[in-house]
Amino acid sequence: MGARGYILVKLKKPMSEDELWEQVKLFESIDDVEFAARVIGLYDFVLTIDSKTSLDTVKKKIEDQGISNKLESLKIDNVFVKHREIKDLKILDDMT
Repeated sequence: MGARGYILVKLKKPMSEDELWEQVKLFESIDDVEFAARVIGLYDFVLTIDSKTSLDTVKKKIEDQGISNKLESLKIDNVFVKHREIKDLKILDDMT
C-alpha cells in the first residue's frame, strides 16, 4: 500500500539561489517526489510525495543526499481522501 503526503526539509547550510534551484531539480529527480517548493519559515523546502511504498522510503533517499539536518513527514489520511472522492461523486450525481 502506498502513501501520499508531504516532507518538510531543513537544509544543513545556507545555499545560493543557483544552488537552491539545483536542489529543487535534485529533489524532483527522486522517485515518488512529485513537486519540490522553496518555502519560508522553519523549513526550507516542502516536497509533495506520492509513493508506491512509504514516506519513510522517500525520507531515506533524501537523508542519503546528506544536505538536510531535519526532515518531517506528513501523511495524508486516506479516510479524508476517500470521503472527498465520495462527496465529489454525490455532487456529480446531483448534477445529472
